[in-house]
Amino acid sequence: MRIKKFVAGSMQEATKQIRHELGNDAVILNSKKIQTRRFLGLVKKQGVEVIAVVDQDFSDARKAKQQVQPAFREPAPLPENPVQLELASQVKELKTLLETRHEQPADVLPGPLKQTDRLLAKQGVSQAIRTKALSRLLSTSFEAGEQWTEEKALRRVTEILAELLPENPEGNAAIRSKYVVLFGATGVGKTTTLAKLAASSVLEKQKKIAFITTDTYRIAAVEQLKTYAELLHAPLEVCYTKEEFKTAQQKFADFDHVFIDTAGRNFKDGQYVRELKEIIPFERGIQAFLVLSATSKYEDMKELVKQFSSIPIDQLILTKVDETDSLGTVMNLLAESRIGLGYVTNGQNVPEDIRSVSNASFVKLLTGC
Repeated sequence: MRIKKFVAGSMQEATKQIRHELGNDAVILNSKKIQTRRFLGLVKKQGVEVIAVVDQDFSDARKAKQQVQPAFREPAPLPENPVQLELASQVKELKTLLETRHEQPADVLPGPLKQTDRLLAKQGVSQAIRTKALSRLLSTSFEAGEQWTEEKALRRVTEILAELLPENPEGNAAIRSKYVVLFGATGVGKTTTLAKLAASSVLEKQKKIAFITTDTYRIAAVEQLKTYAELLHAPLEVCYTKEEFKTAQQKFADFDHVFIDTAGRNFKDGQYVRELKEIIPFERGIQAFLVLSATSKYEDMKELVKQFSSIPIDQLILTKVDETDSLGTVMNLLAESRIGLGYVTNGQNVPEDIRSVSNASFVKLLTGC
């Protein structure tokens, strides 16, 4: 593939230069108006700067075929209308160019798409996801005959990003099992988040609830959950073994929901996961949420999901959203792990600072659109 920049006084003149130097198989990737200077730089003149590309292998093969079959009809000339020419070239080449743009100059993207790409990159969205989203935007925009603006491009890319995430419709995160367990690394806010879910069930849905905690490592954690239980007039059982856990289940047989708190431990320690499975009988009747902090590094979140891969994770809960301006790493994790996002929390207030999210609402948080 050969890419070259042309500077000319008009689009028509630039098109002639492109045909002369690159041939009729060339396509325009980008064009913009510029001002050139003449007479020692004192006189300005309007002009255009055009970036064009030609696939040399394709062009050579085409010429060879024409020599063997001289009766073959010459290809139709490129459209004279600059807008049509640019739109056609975007569909033909930009998708391929995006997929290999680590080898190509980034400025070949049209202005609105370039701004959208920069915003997503600043948020930390991976190049692979950005490429996929922008490629799909190019196709759908051409089919609809749309012209790009920054606002329209960002809005459409936001919709496409939601489509790239695992299925997670609005309301799918609602508590739908009797037993609800939260687990994750230390310091992510599991106990407070559990209290928010429990309080919402009592205050908004008038459910009869109870608590179980297996966090026997921190006395403060048990006391914190005990305080929440008293405020909600809910019983609490502390379980050290699987037998005690089963006894608690029998005790709470007539309750609507039982919220289960777990210890926060070093997620790199595989023993933590084994101990968790030894006490809690993870099965269909237990809705399991892995709690992650929005402020965590991508590699740490990825490793955490890997460590808990032996547990049937229903959905993720993202805490501390109010403590970061970048959610791109979460977008990357959701797209890669194929685990849906159930809730986000944005403060310490119980039960106010929590809400369920769909893919669409999460991506709007990401892009601000």
